[in-house]
Amino acid sequence: MRKGYVFFTEIQEQYQKKNMDHMIGEKLLEAAVWKTYGWKLKEEPRSRGEHGKPFFTLRPAVHYNISHSGNLVYCILAPMEVGIDIQVHRKANYRGILERMVPEQMIPEILEADEPVKAFFTQWVLREAYMKWTGEGLSRDLRKISLEEGWYELFTPKEGYSGAVYAAFPLELSWESMEISL
Repeated sequence: MRKGYVFFTEIQEQYQKKNMDHMIGEKLLEAAVWKTYGWKLKEEPRSRGEHGKPFFTLRPAVHYNISHSGNLVYCILAPMEVGIDIQVHRKANYRGILERMVPEQMIPEILEADEPVKAFFTQWVLREAYMKWTGEGLSRDLRKISLEEGWYELFTPKEGYSGAVYAAFPLELSWESMEISL
């Protein structure tokens, strides 16, 4: 089975709510590629796909994806296209969002689940991770995504969060926490 490497960090208090999530994601990626492959990120040219998904220009066998929400940042490295998404659970107009996110027949199932907030965010992270895996971004109607395609793994980053990894084939995932300072 192919390996995927998931690295994660909690945003330090002095950086929280300062719109530094992207910068911390880049620092996490830098630490991850150094630890996993011994590369210096600043020496690796990157490009963007048709819908904006970044990739290593000269290393087509290595793929990555980054996600951040709340005070967490996650990064995955894998030998195939991959998507990762995490989301802190927040109050929202769940029905209104679901109408644009899932097929109509799924809405009552989610809203009437034993844990409707968790059910909602499970669908959210699965669909986000799927779009990040395929590189389609928001160019696709979320309601038409078939979660039967590819492989995914759900995870709970910490209480009050949902997370998902999506790829074409199963990955044996390793998980490592890193402390990131700017």
